[in-house]
Amino acid sequence: MIAPVVGLRAGNPRRDDPQRPDTHTCQPDLPMPVLAFAGDKDTTNPIQGGGAGYWQYTMHAAEQRWAALNACRAAPTTQWVSATVYEERYADCAGDAVVAGRITVGGGHSWVADNDAMLDFFSHYTRATR
Repeated sequence: MIAPVVGLRAGNPRRDDPQRPDTHTCQPDLPMPVLAFAGDKDTTNPIQGGGAGYWQYTMHAAEQRWAALNACRAAPTTQWVSATVYEERYADCAGDAVVAGRITVGGGHSWVADNDAMLDFFSHYTRATR
């Protein structure tokens, strides 16, 4: 499971179409639960894409790629979890590996994570050691 703060990637941008993730650069062996945090005013890793060369596609494209990797079957939902934070979530995924992105309205390139939400997220998953 992963819970990145200040954005989400799902592989490198494609060389021929940087607005989309390169599927060959992110191929986990197992479904990967994802809870990402970002601010909508982050100019370093903008959720709208752009920025540095590694950050060309949008956070939505990354969420969609993780949802495809996790074989999520439900349509994405969006709900407000506080007055300034909304969550985009893909569910009904293989291995119960949800994909969610929490966006802080007005948040920049800083710690925008909800620590309690992150701990709750991690408490739902275990990974067997190999």
